[in-house]
Amino acid sequence: MNSRTIKGYEKLRAMYEKNLSVDLLAEDIYTCALDDHSLRIKNEMIERDYDVYGVKDKGKITGYILREELFEGRVEDFYRQFRMEDLISDSTSLIELLDFLRERKYVFILEKNKVCKIVTIADLQKQPIRMLAFSLISLLEMLLISLIREACSEDNWKVKLSEDRLGKAEEMLKKRSEKNEALTLLDNIQLGDKGTIVRKTPHLIKQLGFDSTTKCKEFFKNIEVLRNNTAHAQEEIYHDYQELIDIILEIDRVLDSHVMIGK
Repeated sequence: MNSRTIKGYEKLRAMYEKNLSVDLLAEDIYTCALDDHSLRIKNEMIERDYDVYGVKDKGKITGYILREELFEGRVEDFYRQFRMEDLISDSTSLIELLDFLRERKYVFILEKNKVCKIVTIADLQKQPIRMLAFSLISLLEMLLISLIREACSEDNWKVKLSEDRLGKAEEMLKKRSEKNEALTLLDNIQLGDKGTIVRKTPHLIKQLGFDSTTKCKEFFKNIEVLRNNTAHAQEEIYHDYQELIDIILEIDRVLDSHVMIGK
């Protein structure tokens, strides 16, 4: 990757790492007391459709309970005290948050050394995650254009696309030319077209860290679905939370590896 692309990437990456942090997703925690009757609290959690409640002891949230674990007794009988792995800072980036949520369904947020908020996997449908996904995919497209331009001549990459796909790119170039927004033909190909070129270029498959053509094809298929869903607010951003996390972190991995190589 050339130095100009690296600088552009770094500016955009810094922008979303600084501004897209976990506090944008976090919600206040509903709480109960250690001496509350557990079945009453369980019914309250069912009514609110909450799986996790914070537990207060002497006015401070010191742990939590899970709805599925509550039976007859007192809250203190089912209380879990916070561990270090349960907690993250409110300034944690969304990328770091996703790494936490790979192994768990919820995480508690520290604000000035006090726990008062929570993030669950259900929060991954919120707008900040759509913004993160869109930012990463935009950065990926920026990277792909740079890599294709460096690896292939125009005649080389053009033959990897069907006549129909190439025709659509030429049509887009013509429209942009009429608006004085021409750029180049390569700048006018779609994300799926970039994936096709990569998949048909062994050097780029290896450079992007894919084990096989099949893995490469699957990756681009998944990010097209993700990109399309981020553009439609009424759609779920992705049908499976774990797949969503894996796809976003995989895009991040590809971007990071090439910035390091470029340096």
